[in-house]
Amino acid sequence: MVFEPLLRRLAERGHNVTVASFFPMDNPPENYEQISFLGLAELRLESLDLEIFERTNLLPKIPIIGNVAKALSALPSLAKSALDVCERVVKHQELIQALKNKYDAVITENFNSDCMLGLLHAYEVDAPVISILSGTPMPWTAQRIGADDNPAHVPVILSDLTSRMSFTERLENTLINILSKYLFYHEIQTKERSFIEKRLGKIPHPHELSKNMSLILLNSFHALNGVKPSVPGMVEVGGIHLATDRKPLPTFIEKFVNGSEHGVIVFSFGSHIKTKTLPKYKEEIFLRALSKTKQRVIWKFEESDEEGTLIGNILRVNWIPQYELLNHDNVVAFICHGGLLGMTEAVSSGKPMLVLPFFGDQFTNAEAASEAGIARVVSYNDLSEETFTNALNEVLSAQTRETAKRLSKIWKDRESSPLDTAVFWTERVIRWGKAAPLHSTSRDLPFYQLALLDVAAAIIVATILFITAICYILVTILRVISKSSKEKMH
Repeated sequence: MVFEPLLRRLAERGHNVTVASFFPMDNPPENYEQISFLGLAELRLESLDLEIFERTNLLPKIPIIGNVAKALSALPSLAKSALDVCERVVKHQELIQALKNKYDAVITENFNSDCMLGLLHAYEVDAPVISILSGTPMPWTAQRIGADDNPAHVPVILSDLTSRMSFTERLENTLINILSKYLFYHEIQTKERSFIEKRLGKIPHPHELSKNMSLILLNSFHALNGVKPSVPGMVEVGGIHLATDRKPLPTFIEKFVNGSEHGVIVFSFGSHIKTKTLPKYKEEIFLRALSKTKQRVIWKFEESDEEGTLIGNILRVNWIPQYELLNHDNVVAFICHGGLLGMTEAVSSGKPMLVLPFFGDQFTNAEAASEAGIARVVSYNDLSEETFTNALNEVLSAQTRETAKRLSKIWKDRESSPLDTAVFWTERVIRWGKAAPLHSTSRDLPFYQLALLDVAAAIIVATILFITAICYILVTILRVISKSSKEKMH
């Protein structure tokens, strides 16, 4: 959903586009060649069973250590996914054949794998490399373009922190930053290199290859995700997937929405979570709390009737046209899980949110929206009718709704649309390549130089030598004075 609009627009502008993807495009342009990765890995749509969040949490309860362990707990599954796909992709004949062609630029995803960077080098693809993210920067993103990810004020995507941190939170954020990079280097990049070298011969370490990045397109925007240090080659295109040609709502949904005197609340846990696996007692919490609101509620809930299942003021439906629905004037709030695409749609539509994050970047997305004043966050593990109702009342307050409307205007106030911005910078890289670098030279510095540890060491040594010299001079002077005094006495 994030990448396809850019790829389609590039094809429409006359570029010959070759796309290797798990999600082949419907009705592609004529100059759009597709290589399907379907079958190489499970797509996991509506597959996450919420029962797993009911199990006893085995992570340590020790302050800082427990939070760090929780943040890093996602990395083993990300590593397994990356390695499973890489092992298959290096043997994918259609992709291998495509890599033997010449290209003006190569766009790769920057998430949990650098397998493609290794393959590009192995097949000598001489073209500038552009990375695009479906979310905010991963812990290993900023260093590729020479941007600053100082953990003193830049929360790691795996955490639940904001830019304003206490000492213990800065310590926690620093540990997550360092350890996640270490694990990515050793558990993903190094092993992907091994897969490629077994088949194609020696290649540089993917960490070194990642420093050849020409441009990084981020699916974020500072109005929602917070201000972070950047460089010209790190471009925010948050909202790139938002359609300008919105379709009409299904008749039964339109009728339900228009018929509510006090507005409608949209409730969805996205495309990854299987909402019907919600434990019965938590489903009852939602039903009791929502049944007491003046508003009607549309709840995305699998296996409902064709035109929804009506329970009092709550209509449960299999699928919702989410962005179109959020843009409806009668929709007043959005209950969600903290997925960035849905939150982006809510911000663009000017709707406040109640967020119940479950995993991954959902915690940091939720905290960013809370810091922006457009969301209230409720812990799923600590969910009760009281906590949910209190948070919902805050979300529905005039102040929060007004803040959401104002943020929507700020979100849209840009020099050009997110898609036009992405197209411009992509074509700029094609025009100029490495002749017009967009990165800072900090990406080439080792850590001790970037952190000025060598400079600090030199200053400390110089200071110690200076103090030592002063002390030596003073002691010498005192000895001379003492000796002179003794001679006078005699």
